[in-house]
Amino acid sequence: MRAILPLIFAACVVVTTAGCGSSKKQADGSMIGVMTAGALPEVTIDGKPMRLAPGARIYNSGNLTITPSQVPANSRIRYKTDATGLVSQVWLLPPEH
Repeated sequence: MRAILPLIFAACVVVTTAGCGSSKKQADGSMIGVMTAGALPEVTIDGKPMRLAPGARIYNSGNLTITPSQVPANSRIRYKTDATGLVSQVWLLPPEH
């Protein structure tokens, strides 16, 4: 029995850490990141250049739509991409404390 305990512990560690650090994907398909808006339609999310989809919506904390120029630099966001990889929806998140 004692020989099996380290194997069980190792298996538990692998299972519990399998998803750690791999993706920021949420249950609803959205992702968490940090965004800075550039010249339309360019944005930077987590240091990666991305593009806003035509008709993309950006929501502030009051759930009102805002323009990309109203997004503060390095804002924490939750976002979704469309099938082509363009950013289609963005929600500004409150700052972390």
